[in-house]
Amino acid sequence: MKQLLKFQDLYKKSGGMHTSALCDGDRIILIVEDIGRHNTLDKLAGKILLEQIKPIECIILTTGRISSEMIQKAGRIGASLVISRTSPTSLSIQMAEKLGVTMIGYARHEYFIIYAHPEKILTFSTEDRISCEAE
Repeated sequence: MKQLLKFQDLYKKSGGMHTSALCDGDRIILIVEDIGRHNTLDKLAGKILLEQIKPIECIILTTGRISSEMIQKAGRIGASLVISRTSPTSLSIQMAEKLGVTMIGYARHEYFIIYAHPEKILTFSTEDRISCEAE
């Protein structure tokens, strides 16, 4: 999410834009901005087609509220995980469960809420993280 927020050029200028990105877990592959949160996923899908990217187990990062239509679009793109800075709708949670998409909302700094398929998220303590970095 930090990478997504860093690349929000239009948002920084106007303050009224949504941003979505395609991520492989390590880096942002594509990023788009639009006034409409749904439009960002449409633009992302279009770029994936135009640039002939074949997303496998990709992550969608977005700044907008997650609707059921957005989860459907993310599923068609091939996303296994959708992360947003804001909340999902109750219908989007049901849709994510049905489609097998892990959904995270309110992703801010070190805090987030897993709304669908928490079993797909590996959790560990701060002590584990420190020992992993030291190795």
